[in-house]
Amino acid sequence: MRLEAILIKHYRSIERVALKLPQNKPLVLFGPNNAGKSNILSAINRLLGERYPTYIEMLESDYFKRNQSEYPTAHITAKFTEPLFYDNRGNGHDIIAVSYGYNGQANNNLLHDGSGNKIYPTNEQRSACQSYLIDAERNIQSAFNYSSSYSLLSKFSKKIHEALSTEHKDELSQAFNQITASFEQTDEFSGFFNRFSEALKGAVKGFVHSLAVDFSAYDPNNYAKSLRIYAKEGDNIRGFEEFGTGEQQVLLMAFVKAYMEVFTGENFVLIIEEPEAHLHPLAQRWLKEYVVDMCSSGIQVIISTHSSEFIDAEYLDGLVRVHKEGGVTKAIQLSAQQLCDFCIGSGVPENCVSPENIVDFYSTKLFSDQLKGMFAETIILVEGATEYFALPVYLKRSGYSLAEHGTEIVNCRGKDAIPLYWRLFKAYGYNCYAIFDCDKNASKTRDVFNGIFCEEEWDTETENCIVRADYAYFGKDFESYLRTAIDDYTSMEQNISEKYHISSKPGKAKAIAQHIEEIPHFIKDIADKLLIIELLGQN
Repeated sequence: MRLEAILIKHYRSIERVALKLPQNKPLVLFGPNNAGKSNILSAINRLLGERYPTYIEMLESDYFKRNQSEYPTAHITAKFTEPLFYDNRGNGHDIIAVSYGYNGQANNNLLHDGSGNKIYPTNEQRSACQSYLIDAERNIQSAFNYSSSYSLLSKFSKKIHEALSTEHKDELSQAFNQITASFEQTDEFSGFFNRFSEALKGAVKGFVHSLAVDFSAYDPNNYAKSLRIYAKEGDNIRGFEEFGTGEQQVLLMAFVKAYMEVFTGENFVLIIEEPEAHLHPLAQRWLKEYVVDMCSSGIQVIISTHSSEFIDAEYLDGLVRVHKEGGVTKAIQLSAQQLCDFCIGSGVPENCVSPENIVDFYSTKLFSDQLKGMFAETIILVEGATEYFALPVYLKRSGYSLAEHGTEIVNCRGKDAIPLYWRLFKAYGYNCYAIFDCDKNASKTRDVFNGIFCEEEWDTETENCIVRADYAYFGKDFESYLRTAIDDYTSMEQNISEKYHISSKPGKAKAIAQHIEEIPHFIKDIADKLLIIELLGQN
């Protein structure tokens, strides 16, 4: 059994957000700060976390738009792939929902079946699919103590006790000094920690802490409650607060992975807020691989991120763009079918694309630097490195800062690839502006942009740059236009090359942009178009 879908209504900044969890892949929420990603994570953990959902107090800030009088009810609903529990009449329930202020009545918190019928799942039933949240503070100590019957350590000790009470009850009753040996003889115990150790073998370099176990108190009602887990560095015991942020989340993930491999009847939804926090880029890439590996083994992972390292077209159906419109959180999640339909609707022949091949197609075409566009509001698509390096300099000098306006330039690595990326970013709702060369070939340019940009007659004159509302193009190419538009551009190329020993076209174009006094007129025209796109997008 696994969590299949989540629906959140009138919670914090969320009016209505519906998400589907992909199978054996992570669900990745990405977007700018204050978009509402943390609110989505909070809602999921409120329903499926350790605490009973109806007992969790709703603050004024938890109601939609902070307006309890106008929006008195908040709903969070989870659907599972099979019944989570059965009632006393034998009816299976694959939906569990909590409504705060049900029917508009203050303090009327109701756990129900999605149709308003009150349900009474047992603690055991709720444990069958439970979430754990690793928030931005990275405090995992609560997961490794007995403060809650739903903490990871409590759940683990209960499982161990059930196994021990059957197989070793008589032996454990004789003397407490035999408990350690008895635990070590238990397959569940030894198997778990063997798997836990294996799960940590591939850890990031510099990962210095580990988890250790001992037995510090005798409890005949639950022998496993003698178990204590603590942090170690070499032979020295450390506090959990001494863990690095990356270490804390990896140790908790390793514990969950080992637990599920041993106790296969339960599922975890591991929720990680900003897993990239305080990790260098290489460690981020390693952690993404670790998360993907966890998901392939059956563990469900939901993360929020500001890093393109955690975005991959291979799990396209798990990517969720979170942004705000008019102060309200919106979420865009595309299925393979939806992306396929969008591509066909924008000019791709039906025989060239299908839901079965579109994910593989994009995963082979996308580069990690291009995925940085996923964190922008407006994306400028250019066909090569020359424009990629030179245009930001010209735009900045003209008064248009890419960072200030939430704009990212994406190098498509060829004109033919611009429609590919345009369709992907447009399907996710981004503002897009394309800049490309016509290469003095109107026929090919028309074929490349069929269904996207319609020009009655493509201008192929070398000295021309045509600026439209959502694209601009050069009659021949970027460099040829600049050589005709700026009198001393050719001599600048030669001087820059000799002075700074630059031989590449992109290098020379960037250096000239930094040193030349004149700013090409088309730059200001493009900046104006980008400002209009930004304004229309905000409206």
